[in-house]
Amino acid sequence: MSGKRSTTTSLSLRPANKCGRMTLNPALITDIQQIMVDKIKSDPVLQQSIADIVKSNNNSVGDSAESIVALLNPVIETISDKLSEIESKIDDLERYNRTLRFHGFDEEQHENIVNKITNFTNTHLGLNLSTYEIENCHRVGPPRNGYRRSIINSKIFVVEDLTKRTLALFHAARNSVSDAEKKSIVTRNGHVYQKQSDKSLRKITMADIAPKQNKTIHQIIPTSDEFISTSQQDISVLNNTK
Repeated sequence: MSGKRSTTTSLSLRPANKCGRMTLNPALITDIQQIMVDKIKSDPVLQQSIADIVKSNNNSVGDSAESIVALLNPVIETISDKLSEIESKIDDLERYNRTLRFHGFDEEQHENIVNKITNFTNTHLGLNLSTYEIENCHRVGPPRNGYRRSIINSKIFVVEDLTKRTLALFHAARNSVSDAEKKSIVTRNGHVYQKQSDKSLRKITMADIAPKQNKTIHQIIPTSDEFISTSQQDISVLNNTK
């Protein structure tokens, strides 16, 4: 994957990692924990309720755990909503950092990928793209011994370089409709839409998908290492915006 490095500090974001991704600063986790502690310390009613629960269970914290968690559910839900908001904003930032993904380029030893891209765009797309206009360009996915990332059906095509979250949403949306409707699920500017009968586009969110599949958002959108792996012959390209 590729991404433009950023010095963004809002949302407690770290600078981009080696893959160009911005990540949550561990300090944010500490902040969330502190919110929970501060809430308990500043709410005498909540403190008394917790004390009453423990007392009713013969002063056993272990036996009281389930009831205490239930009591704290409103606080947990507030934090969960805030995390969802942060995830959405991070996804927007990742989307801004992405441009195009090229499929189907044969892989060669000591290849010059930038030249491959510019030769293709200038020869077949009628562009006048200079190698100096590309900030970052590289293969997607680690190479594997004995596996050659070859051209698929001798065709090259270009798609949006979606964030993992949006890619998961795209696949979930396609899986939620019939085979005949799958082509109606499309992406535009890093968002997922469904084409309507009048040719308009309706934006799709996880809230639209989850009820259909009777799953939670976290079941549909994989977490960390569970995200859908990309094709090994993909090339990700980022235009230089400087």
